[in-house]
Amino acid sequence: MPTVPAAALPDRWFRTTPDSALLPRPRLLARSLIDVADLDDRIRAYERLTGTPADLRMPIPDFGGLELAAVGNMLLIASARPFTPIQRRTAYSVIVPSLDGALRRLDQAGGTVLEPTENILPGSRARVRFPDGAIAELVEHRPNPGERPRPPEHRDTTLDTGVRLLLRKEVSRSVFASLVRLYETVLGTDCDSLVHLDAPGAIELATVGNLLLVGTDRPETTRTADVRLALITSAPGDIPGARPAGERLARLEDGSVAEVWDSAIGLPTRPLPLGPTTGGTDAP
Repeated sequence: MPTVPAAALPDRWFRTTPDSALLPRPRLLARSLIDVADLDDRIRAYERLTGTPADLRMPIPDFGGLELAAVGNMLLIASARPFTPIQRRTAYSVIVPSLDGALRRLDQAGGTVLEPTENILPGSRARVRFPDGAIAELVEHRPNPGERPRPPEHRDTTLDTGVRLLLRKEVSRSVFASLVRLYETVLGTDCDSLVHLDAPGAIELATVGNLLLVGTDRPETTRTADVRLALITSAPGDIPGARPAGERLARLEDGSVAEVWDSAIGLPTRPLPLGPTTGGTDAP
């Protein structure tokens, strides 16, 4: 059992990777702001959806009853008090190998630091604005004294569902290529899949780490531009806990709406093997 400060409730605190310096690249996470009373149910819902057990849980009750949990590419942020406007406007959380390295890449890309580096219980953090206007919280994890990696629990209800959950960002086709390059730079990660669909209407798709970029000028763009999640699966009609919510859209157990793509178009249901990056490095 990891040893962490008493305020962090060590009976529930665990991290599979307490030291993010060991990560091969930044881990981009979608954010879901919820009431702390709903956390356990939401963890189970995303475990059922992705077939992936939670690999991080950090109760920090001295900070407004805050508790965090990560399941795959989803970060659940639970609080006993209302969330602030800046917390609600923050689009991404990014666990980075090195915060200094991530901030250097951000500066190279033309981004802005909104809240400078500060030490926190998991390590250190900074809030930034990417050049496209998206706000992100960058977090560097470092182990607490005596803390050891703890593998995720393997539950009987956690199966390989073949569903990959990604963050989704939709843009017009005119800026699609520049946005791919931007996120390659700020995430220090090469684009690992690129798909062009001709019909109905031209659509460009690219994955950069855990992010799916969608380039489209279709009329229904206004309907889907606010959809922040995407699911890649070989069985679009059989997604655990999801129900149809429109053309190529599914409503998840927590009410979130995700765009659904059949992996047959060329998007992988598992991350591709990591290789050399052209976008930068997190090395200190």
